[in-house]
Amino acid sequence: MTTNSARPNRNARIHAIGRKVGRTLAVGALIVFGASVLSATTGVAPAGASVTLDEVWAQSGLPDAGAPIAMSSPNVANLAGGPAVVVGDRAGHVYAFNLATGNAVPGWPVTTGGVPVDSTPSVDAGNSVFVGVGNAATPSDGGYMAISPTGGHEWFTGVDNPSTDTAPAHAVEASLAVGDLEGGTDVVAGSLGEVAQAMNAGNGAILPGYPWFQADSDFATPALADFYGQTDVVEGGDSSAGFAYGQSYGNGGHLRIVVPTGNAFTGNPAGGVVCQYNTDQTVQSSPAVGPLLGGGANGIVFGTGATYSGASTTNDVIALTTRCGTAWVDKLDGVTSSSPALADVEGNGQLQVVEGTKSGTVWALNGTNGAALWHTAVAGPVIGSVVTADLTGGGYQDVIVPTTAGVQIVDGRSGQVVDTIGQFEGFQDSPLVTHDPNGTIGITIAGYGKQNQGLVEHFEVPGSNGSVVNEHGAWPMFHHDPQLTGNAGTAPPVVQVPCSAPSGAPVGYDLVASDGGVFTFGNLPFCGSTGNLILDRPVVGMALTHDAGGYWLVASDGGLFAFDDAGFYGSMGGHPLVKPVVGMAATPDGKGYWEVASDGGIFAFGDAGFHGSMGGHPLDAPIVGMAATPDGKGYWEVASDGGIFAFGDAHFYGSMGGHPLNRPVVGMAADPATGGYWEVASDGGVFSFHAPFLGSTGKVALVRPVVGMAAAPGGRGYRFVASDGGVFDFGSAYYGSMGGHPLTRPVVGMAGF
Repeated sequence: MTTNSARPNRNARIHAIGRKVGRTLAVGALIVFGASVLSATTGVAPAGASVTLDEVWAQSGLPDAGAPIAMSSPNVANLAGGPAVVVGDRAGHVYAFNLATGNAVPGWPVTTGGVPVDSTPSVDAGNSVFVGVGNAATPSDGGYMAISPTGGHEWFTGVDNPSTDTAPAHAVEASLAVGDLEGGTDVVAGSLGEVAQAMNAGNGAILPGYPWFQADSDFATPALADFYGQTDVVEGGDSSAGFAYGQSYGNGGHLRIVVPTGNAFTGNPAGGVVCQYNTDQTVQSSPAVGPLLGGGANGIVFGTGATYSGASTTNDVIALTTRCGTAWVDKLDGVTSSSPALADVEGNGQLQVVEGTKSGTVWALNGTNGAALWHTAVAGPVIGSVVTADLTGGGYQDVIVPTTAGVQIVDGRSGQVVDTIGQFEGFQDSPLVTHDPNGTIGITIAGYGKQNQGLVEHFEVPGSNGSVVNEHGAWPMFHHDPQLTGNAGTAPPVVQVPCSAPSGAPVGYDLVASDGGVFTFGNLPFCGSTGNLILDRPVVGMALTHDAGGYWLVASDGGLFAFDDAGFYGSMGGHPLVKPVVGMAATPDGKGYWEVASDGGIFAFGDAGFHGSMGGHPLDAPIVGMAATPDGKGYWEVASDGGIFAFGDAHFYGSMGGHPLNRPVVGMAADPATGGYWEVASDGGVFSFHAPFLGSTGKVALVRPVVGMAAAPGGRGYRFVASDGGVFDFGSAYYGSMGGHPLTRPVVGMAGF
């Protein structure tokens, strides 16, 4: 292994980065306002309704003269007394103010011992607060810190740079994203040293696979997204010329997708990278992720820094696919180091990209192709990231823009500036939009005024509906949510390879294993699988599209994976279930599907209609599968005791319910010729109802039990499959099987033509 070489440009660059712009405003102590309106318009006529903002309280004259709130954006946590605003400053304080009253929360502020806090506090479900400590001006001091809801120090973890780093930096200016990386609540962020670290949120212990060698300073907060059936870490970072651990680095930056386990099992401190996109300019913009690309595909968007003079990617906004391929690139009129917001500014349900620049403009870009929707000049440079909210109830997101000369409200549809708050005050961070305790929309801004003293001000939009703050298409705070995931709601992962429907009539069948591995037989194409991914729950079934040009896999938590021409129309993944999902069926046109749970609950998506279910009804035995009628206007559920339950236009022709069975029933298939159905037991016994009996293995000793069945087209028969991949065909053609071949995981189902 090649050891790390010194990175001579890093620390010089750290000290050269400017961070503060001074502004003037007289400041005092805590001020509580009544209904006084503070809405200074800019003189630009709004395209729609204007916004009225009442200032409710202000905290000014904070004890941080000369080292105020700067890059740290306010977040919200439920602390003593209710929701509270938490934010850090450069004097080494982390403040907490009651959202309704502005009073300091007991036990707060918390001190870092004078080390600056430029990171945005993140919050977990237990309302612990996590901050990165240190910044570019103090690279030798800092680390990762957790604070209890009562203001106590929970843990502090230092930056563990490699011993070969000749000038190690310990400051953490990036914010800590919160998510489940390795089976619990974890936090992760890069540092200004050479490593990123992920830690157990409860005790600060560094997770296996970390520290992860990032090679250079990282100012960007990572995004967290499930692109490949796991919580992937999407991180931007700087790069300077050098060679380390077998890899050459150039001057510029990176966008990387890293597996949640970091470099574990790779044998390389920089291992675990799924893909990487290189730029010739630093990447100091925290990436945003969400379904913004064509067809609702997930994408990644970020901007660049200004470290390297003459770099071709300066002023760029870059959108990537989840494989780090270029979707589109826009060059704006200023530095794009602020983090983009993904928001529905047109009110059409689509996510667009909103980015501010240091030249003092804000741009709204089409998320699909990057085309400019509008761009607007604002009061000053935009260093912090924009946020959004539907402030007027107009059905689209308005944009709230922090500048070094106040915070401006921009109509999201037209791009017109309609209001200004905090005029003549400086804001280099992001505002916070909240659903306030009185039911209205609240906006908190945090920055600095005269004498460079920190201030926090809270406004409300009278008569507004605070429940819309977290609606789909909103981006209410820095990096989207209190966990700072940067995730606007990614669609479930779609792992595909190029494939197309058979040129002739589709014939054959597909088998699926519990890890999502897919095995195709006949002329059916292989379109990809989840066989090499880490899944939250095992796959339990599959369905083919009507032309065999794609397929769906369903997991026991209801998560659905769509491949090629199989559309994603929603799933139960991430939603609470009474019982696990055990199977699925697709509609005839392939534009919808059902999931069925073991309690008989049915979940319909796309054009699949809901015709009833056994959910909530007592069952003698659990449901093990389902089948749809040929016209898709009904379905059957089958239980392990052979009981059949018919819904919609599905007819009941009898069942094995109440009859003795040698082995439990494990699946069913519908006969397209007769409208009847078959049941199959784990010993291969077949039970026919208004459908022909063509044979079974009920009296044959099997190597492994049968796990599912499928009908052949045109009523030509049926097939079933065992857990070792052995296929048994009755009345139709046999195209092969996985029986006798090694499998990583057992087969759990089949689908075919």
